[in-house]
Order: sequence, then structure tokens, then C-alpha cells
Amino acid sequence: MADVGVVYTLTTPGPDITFNATTVPFNNHDQYYITEIRGLAAPSLRTPFDPVPLGDGGLIHDFWFGPRHILIEGTILVQSTSIENAIVVIRNDMEDDLRDALDSCLRADATLAFTPQGESARSITCRYEVGLEFTHTNNYHSLDFSFGLIAGDSST
Repeated sequence: MADVGVVYTLTTPGPDITFNATTVPFNNHDQYYITEIRGLAAPSLRTPFDPVPLGDGGLIHDFWFGPRHILIEGTILVQSTSIENAIVVIRNDMEDDLRDALDSCLRADATLAFTPQGESARSITCRYEVGLEFTHTNNYHSLDFSFGLIAGDSST
């Protein structure tokens, strides 16, 4: 399971995005806050097999690790103002920055860096894989996001 309570930095050819910049609520800092990460615990598995010719069963071949499919979900937290119109403008700007960052690593490498609590720093070279989606929640007061990255290296 990924440590969602630490800072993650996505360094891209476009804008860099910092997630979980602070864990102190209502501190007047706007941020991208991660609520769920999947795919950091283990890479996908490549499990080749063939049917037994003219018989029951299968021929099992050596298995291999595949690429890591990293899925990130979170919410955009606007805490620098309580004025509704200003919140919308800030949220739209943050939405554009995240979209620009992800689009910039469609054909170029990005780096996702983080340090799990009590562990050493880690970084993963990755690219944009699963399209960015936004969902309004809390009667349009919150904007949730989800997207996916792919890392060719099976280790972190």
C-alpha cells in the first residue's frame, strides 16, 4: 500500500506538480491532495501460457514482471480563500496546470518522487497513461481528480 500522507512530486517537461504539499488542514495553502494510489506496491505480472495441443490443460511458461501501472486519485483543495468566485478561478488554474503537466509527459519521461515515512527517497521514471478525469463533489465545492502513469521499470 502506498503512503498517501507524504509529499509526492511529479517532475515533467511542462509544469511540475507537488501533491500533499502540507498535511495541516485549513492553512491557507491550495494543494493537490492524494487520497489513493494504486500500483506502487507491485508491478503487473506477465503470465504467458499456451493451451496443450490436442489435449486438456495448458503449458505454463516463465512469468515476468511487467510495467507498473500507477493510478492516482485525489482532490484539489482550495484553502487560500472562502470567496466562491475566487475558489473557482484558482481551481480552474490548478486543473489546467495538472492537465498541462500530464500532457507534457505523453511522449517524454517524467519522474514521480516521494519518500515513504521511515524509508529512503524513491523515484520512478514514468509517462502519462490513463486519461485525466475530474469530478465535482460536495455540491461543486470540491474537485476530485484521477489519472494514471506507467513506469517501464518494474522496481521502485
